[in-house]
Amino acid sequence: MSIEPRARVVPERVLPGPVPVAPETAAQQRVVKRICARVAPDGVEIGVGEVPPGGLQVWIDTPVPIAGQESWVLHHRMAREVALVGWHCEADADRLLVLGWSAACLHNRVRLLQSGLRRLSGFEQTAQRAVQLDGHHPDEQPVTEVVAAVCASIERRLRWPERLAELAGFDRSSGLPHLQLLLAQVTGLESKVAAACEEHLVMARVLARAVCEQYAMHSDLRRAQREVLADSRRWVHASSMIRGSAAPRPSSAGGGRPHMGLAERRIAASVINHGVPRTTPATATQRAGRNGHEEGPR
Repeated sequence: MSIEPRARVVPERVLPGPVPVAPETAAQQRVVKRICARVAPDGVEIGVGEVPPGGLQVWIDTPVPIAGQESWVLHHRMAREVALVGWHCEADADRLLVLGWSAACLHNRVRLLQSGLRRLSGFEQTAQRAVQLDGHHPDEQPVTEVVAAVCASIERRLRWPERLAELAGFDRSSGLPHLQLLLAQVTGLESKVAAACEEHLVMARVLARAVCEQYAMHSDLRRAQREVLADSRRWVHASSMIRGSAAPRPSSAGGGRPHMGLAERRIAASVINHGVPRTTPATATQRAGRNGHEEGPR
Protein backbone atom coordinates (compact mmCIF):
# COMPACT_ATOMS: atom_id res chain seq x y z
CA MET A 1 0.00 0.00 0.00
CA SER A 2 1.54 3.21 -1.10
CA ILE A 3 0.83 6.40 0.71
CA GLU A 4 1.38 9.74 -0.93
CA PRO A 5 3.76 11.76 1.17
CA ARG A 6 2.17 14.72 2.88
CA ALA A 7 2.92 18.04 1.27
CA ARG A 8 4.79 20.57 3.29
CA VAL A 9 2.44 23.29 4.55
CA VAL A 10 3.72 26.80 4.34
CA PRO A 11 2.84 28.76 7.48
CA GLU A 12 0.11 31.30 6.89
CA ARG A 13 1.38 34.85 6.49
CA VAL A 14 -0.16 37.24 8.97
CA LEU A 15 -0.83 40.54 7.29
CA PRO A 16 -0.22 43.65 9.37
CA GLY A 17 -3.41 45.20 10.69
CA PRO A 18 -4.41 48.82 10.34
CA VAL A 19 -2.18 51.23 12.19
CA PRO A 20 -4.10 52.76 15.09
CA VAL A 21 -4.77 56.46 14.73
CA ALA A 22 -3.00 58.70 17.22
CA PRO A 23 -5.34 60.29 19.78
CA GLU A 24 -4.54 63.84 18.65
CA THR A 25 -5.22 62.88 15.01
CA ALA A 26 -8.51 61.23 15.95
CA ALA A 27 -9.55 64.35 17.84
CA GLN A 28 -8.67 66.50 14.83
CA GLN A 29 -10.71 64.22 12.58
CA ARG A 30 -13.77 64.62 14.82
CA VAL A 31 -13.45 68.40 14.80
CA VAL A 32 -12.99 68.63 11.04
CA LYS A 33 -15.94 66.30 10.46
CA ARG A 34 -18.19 68.43 12.70
CA ILE A 35 -17.25 71.59 10.81
CA CYS A 36 -17.70 70.03 7.37
CA ALA A 37 -20.99 68.36 8.34
CA ARG A 38 -22.37 71.77 9.35
CA VAL A 39 -21.48 73.18 5.94
CA ALA A 40 -22.67 70.18 3.90
CA PRO A 41 -26.29 70.00 2.70
CA ASP A 42 -28.74 67.59 4.30
CA GLY A 43 -28.24 64.00 3.21
CA VAL A 44 -24.58 64.46 2.22
CA GLU A 45 -22.16 62.33 4.24
CA ILE A 46 -18.61 63.49 4.86
CA GLY A 47 -15.62 61.16 4.99
CA VAL A 48 -12.42 62.08 6.83
CA GLY A 49 -9.18 60.13 6.70
CA GLU A 50 -5.50 60.51 7.49
CA VAL A 51 -2.95 61.40 4.84
CA PRO A 52 0.63 60.30 5.58
CA PRO A 53 3.00 61.67 6.69
CA GLY A 54 0.62 64.23 8.23
CA GLY A 55 -2.67 65.91 7.56
CA LEU A 56 -6.22 64.93 6.75
CA GLN A 57 -8.27 64.51 3.62
CA VAL A 58 -12.00 65.18 3.44
CA TRP A 59 -14.27 63.87 0.72
CA ILE A 60 -17.98 63.73 -0.07
CA ASP A 61 -19.18 60.22 0.68
CA THR A 62 -22.35 59.68 -1.36
CA PRO A 63 -23.52 56.66 -3.44
CA VAL A 64 -24.20 58.88 -6.44
CA PRO A 65 -21.33 61.16 -7.49
CA ILE A 66 -22.00 64.87 -7.21
CA ALA A 67 -21.58 67.12 -10.22
CA GLY A 68 -18.11 68.60 -10.60
CA GLN A 69 -19.12 72.23 -10.12
CA GLU A 70 -21.23 71.48 -7.04
CA SER A 71 -18.46 69.35 -5.55
CA TRP A 72 -15.90 72.09 -6.17
CA VAL A 73 -18.10 74.69 -4.45
CA LEU A 74 -18.81 72.43 -1.47
CA HIS A 75 -15.15 71.52 -0.95
CA HIS A 76 -14.10 75.18 -1.07
CA ARG A 77 -16.88 76.13 1.34
CA MET A 78 -15.65 73.49 3.77
CA ALA A 79 -12.07 74.70 3.26
CA ARG A 80 -13.09 78.23 4.23
CA GLU A 81 -14.77 77.09 7.46
CA VAL A 82 -11.90 74.79 8.44
CA ALA A 83 -9.33 77.52 7.68
CA LEU A 84 -11.19 79.85 10.07
CA VAL A 85 -10.05 77.55 12.88
CA GLY A 86 -6.41 78.10 11.88
CA TRP A 87 -5.45 75.21 9.59
CA HIS A 88 -3.96 75.58 6.13
CA CYS A 89 -6.32 74.00 3.58
CA GLU A 90 -6.15 73.10 -0.10
CA ALA A 91 -9.31 72.14 -2.00
CA ASP A 92 -10.32 70.99 -5.46
CA ALA A 93 -13.33 69.20 -6.94
CA ASP A 94 -12.27 65.80 -5.54
CA ARG A 95 -11.21 66.39 -1.96
CA LEU A 96 -10.12 68.81 0.72
CA LEU A 97 -6.67 68.60 2.28
CA VAL A 98 -6.28 69.86 5.85
CA LEU A 99 -2.62 70.43 6.66
CA GLY A 100 -0.84 71.97 9.66
CA TRP A 101 -1.43 75.19 11.55
CA SER A 102 -1.04 78.39 9.55
CA ALA A 103 0.17 81.62 11.14
CA ALA A 104 -1.88 83.65 8.63
CA CYS A 105 -5.05 81.68 9.40
CA LEU A 106 -4.49 81.97 13.15
CA HIS A 107 -3.98 85.74 12.86
CA ASN A 108 -7.23 85.89 10.92
CA ARG A 109 -9.01 83.95 13.68
CA VAL A 110 -7.67 86.39 16.27
CA ARG A 111 -9.12 89.29 14.27
CA LEU A 112 -12.47 87.52 13.95
CA LEU A 113 -12.65 86.84 17.69
CA GLN A 114 -11.74 90.42 18.55
CA SER A 115 -14.39 91.69 16.15
CA GLY A 116 -16.90 89.30 17.70
CA LEU A 117 -16.10 90.63 21.17
CA ARG A 118 -16.74 94.19 20.02
CA ARG A 119 -20.13 93.24 18.58
CA LEU A 120 -21.04 91.26 21.68
CA SER A 121 -20.40 94.31 23.90
CA GLY A 122 -23.79 95.70 22.81
CA PHE A 123 -26.90 94.14 24.35
CA GLU A 124 -29.59 96.31 22.75
CA GLN A 125 -30.43 94.01 19.83
CA THR A 126 -30.54 90.95 22.07
CA ALA A 127 -32.89 92.75 24.46
CA GLN A 128 -35.22 93.76 21.64
CA ARG A 129 -35.33 90.24 20.22
CA ALA A 130 -35.81 88.67 23.64
CA VAL A 131 -38.90 90.70 24.53
CA GLN A 132 -40.48 89.75 21.18
CA LEU A 133 -40.49 86.11 22.41
CA ASP A 134 -39.43 84.91 18.96
CA GLY A 135 -43.03 85.16 17.77
CA HIS A 136 -44.40 82.87 20.51
CA HIS A 137 -47.36 83.72 22.72
CA PRO A 138 -47.52 82.88 26.44
CA ASP A 139 -51.11 81.63 26.03
CA GLU A 140 -50.10 79.04 23.44
CA GLN A 141 -47.14 77.42 25.24
CA PRO A 142 -45.86 77.00 28.79
CA VAL A 143 -43.47 79.70 30.00
CA THR A 144 -40.53 77.30 30.11
CA GLU A 145 -40.99 76.37 26.45
CA VAL A 146 -41.31 80.02 25.39
CA VAL A 147 -38.13 80.94 27.27
CA ALA A 148 -36.26 77.96 25.78
CA ALA A 149 -37.36 78.92 22.27
CA VAL A 150 -36.20 82.51 22.78
CA CYS A 151 -32.78 81.38 24.04
CA ALA A 152 -32.40 78.96 21.12
CA SER A 153 -33.22 81.75 18.66
CA ILE A 154 -30.71 84.12 20.26
CA GLU A 155 -28.05 81.39 20.26
CA ARG A 156 -28.56 80.79 16.53
CA ARG A 157 -28.21 84.51 15.82
CA LEU A 158 -25.01 84.76 17.85
CA ARG A 159 -23.50 81.87 15.80
CA TRP A 160 -20.36 81.72 17.99
CA PRO A 161 -21.75 79.15 20.50
CA GLU A 162 -22.25 76.55 17.77
CA ARG A 163 -18.81 77.14 16.29
CA LEU A 164 -17.06 77.01 19.66
CA ALA A 165 -18.94 73.83 20.58
CA GLU A 166 -17.38 72.11 17.58
CA LEU A 167 -13.95 72.58 19.21
CA ALA A 168 -15.01 71.31 22.64
CA GLY A 169 -12.44 68.94 24.15
CA PHE A 170 -9.88 69.53 21.39
CA ASP A 171 -6.41 70.34 22.74
CA ARG A 172 -4.60 72.52 20.21
CA SER A 173 -0.82 72.65 20.35
CA SER A 174 2.22 73.11 18.14
CA GLY A 175 5.92 72.41 18.34
CA LEU A 176 6.73 75.86 16.97
CA PRO A 177 6.86 78.57 19.68
CA HIS A 178 5.28 81.36 17.61
CA LEU A 179 2.36 79.12 16.61
CA GLN A 180 1.90 78.00 20.20
CA LEU A 181 1.67 81.64 21.30
CA LEU A 182 -0.97 82.29 18.63
CA LEU A 183 -2.92 79.22 19.71
CA ALA A 184 -2.81 80.40 23.33
CA GLN A 185 -4.11 83.82 22.25
CA VAL A 186 -6.90 82.19 20.24
CA THR A 187 -7.90 79.98 23.18
CA GLY A 188 -8.05 82.97 25.52
CA LEU A 189 -10.16 85.00 23.12
CA GLU A 190 -12.50 82.06 22.58
CA SER A 191 -13.14 81.80 26.32
CA LYS A 192 -14.00 85.52 26.41
CA VAL A 193 -16.33 85.19 23.43
CA ALA A 194 -18.02 82.17 25.03
CA ALA A 195 -18.53 84.11 28.27
CA ALA A 196 -19.96 87.10 26.37
CA CYS A 197 -22.37 84.82 24.48
CA GLU A 198 -23.48 83.28 27.77
CA GLU A 199 -24.27 86.76 29.09
CA HIS A 200 -26.50 87.40 26.08
CA LEU A 201 -28.30 84.11 26.69
CA VAL A 202 -28.74 84.90 30.38
CA MET A 203 -30.24 88.28 29.53
CA ALA A 204 -32.55 86.73 26.94
CA ARG A 205 -33.73 84.20 29.49
CA VAL A 206 -34.37 86.86 32.14
CA LEU A 207 -36.21 89.24 29.80
CA ALA A 208 -38.34 86.55 28.18
CA ARG A 209 -39.45 85.28 31.58
CA ALA A 210 -40.13 88.84 32.75
CA VAL A 211 -42.38 89.47 29.73
CA CYS A 212 -44.36 86.31 30.50
CA GLU A 213 -44.73 87.34 34.14
CA GLN A 214 -45.86 90.86 33.23
CA TYR A 215 -48.34 89.44 30.71
CA ALA A 216 -49.79 87.16 33.40
CA MET A 217 -50.51 90.25 35.52
CA HIS A 218 -52.51 92.35 33.02
CA SER A 219 -52.93 90.13 29.88
CA ASP A 220 -51.51 92.82 27.57
CA LEU A 221 -48.52 91.41 25.67
CA ARG A 222 -47.43 94.64 23.97
CA ARG A 223 -47.57 96.53 27.24
CA ALA A 224 -45.51 93.80 28.93
CA GLN A 225 -42.91 93.98 26.16
CA ARG A 226 -42.65 97.78 26.40
CA GLU A 227 -42.33 97.78 30.19
CA VAL A 228 -39.68 95.04 30.31
CA LEU A 229 -37.66 96.62 27.49
CA ALA A 230 -37.81 100.06 29.13
CA ASP A 231 -36.72 98.62 32.47
CA SER A 232 -33.80 96.75 30.90
CA ARG A 233 -32.40 99.83 29.16
CA ARG A 234 -31.08 101.23 32.46
CA TRP A 235 -28.49 98.51 32.82
CA VAL A 236 -28.10 97.63 29.14
CA HIS A 237 -26.67 101.13 28.54
CA ALA A 238 -24.90 101.41 31.89
CA SER A 239 -21.36 101.01 30.50
CA SER A 240 -21.78 103.76 27.90
CA MET A 241 -23.19 106.12 30.56
CA ILE A 242 -20.21 105.47 32.81
CA ARG A 243 -17.74 105.88 29.96
CA GLY A 244 -19.32 109.24 29.18
CA SER A 245 -19.05 110.43 32.77
CA ALA A 246 -15.51 109.22 33.36
CA ALA A 247 -12.70 111.52 32.27
CA PRO A 248 -10.04 109.53 30.37
CA ARG A 249 -6.57 109.53 31.74
CA PRO A 250 -3.95 111.36 29.69
CA SER A 251 -1.84 108.24 29.38
CA SER A 252 -4.68 105.98 28.23
CA ALA A 253 -4.74 105.20 24.54
CA GLY A 254 -8.35 104.01 24.36
CA GLY A 255 -9.86 106.94 26.21
CA GLY A 256 -12.53 104.79 27.84
CA ARG A 257 -13.20 101.91 30.16
CA PRO A 258 -12.80 98.27 29.20
CA HIS A 259 -15.69 96.06 28.18
CA MET A 260 -18.18 95.58 31.01
CA GLY A 261 -20.02 92.35 31.54
CA LEU A 262 -23.73 92.05 32.14
CA ALA A 263 -23.39 91.69 35.91
CA GLU A 264 -21.14 94.77 36.07
CA ARG A 265 -23.69 96.76 34.10
CA ARG A 266 -26.50 95.85 36.48
CA ILE A 267 -24.38 96.85 39.46
CA ALA A 268 -23.37 100.10 37.75
CA ALA A 269 -27.00 100.92 36.95
CA SER A 270 -27.86 100.66 40.64
CA VAL A 271 -25.45 103.49 41.48
CA ILE A 272 -27.55 106.65 41.75
CA ASN A 273 -25.02 109.29 40.66
CA HIS A 274 -23.17 107.37 37.97
CA GLY A 275 -24.20 109.92 35.35
CA VAL A 276 -23.07 113.01 37.30
CA PRO A 277 -19.65 114.26 36.16
CA ARG A 278 -17.04 114.87 38.76
CA THR A 279 -16.21 118.49 39.69
CA THR A 280 -12.52 119.20 40.09
CA PRO A 281 -11.26 122.07 42.29
CA ALA A 282 -10.04 123.96 39.20
CA THR A 283 -13.45 123.71 37.58
CA ALA A 284 -15.16 124.88 40.77
CA THR A 285 -12.85 127.93 40.95
CA GLN A 286 -13.61 128.91 37.37
CA ARG A 287 -17.34 128.61 37.97
CA ALA A 288 -17.07 130.73 41.11
CA GLY A 289 -15.25 133.44 39.12
CA ARG A 290 -17.93 133.53 36.46
CA ASN A 291 -20.59 133.92 39.14
CA GLY A 292 -19.00 137.13 40.46
CA HIS A 293 -16.87 135.69 43.24
CA GLU A 294 -13.26 136.67 43.66
CA GLU A 295 -10.97 134.49 41.53
CA GLY A 296 -7.69 135.70 43.04
CA PRO A 297 -4.84 137.73 41.52
CA ARG A 298 -4.04 137.27 37.85
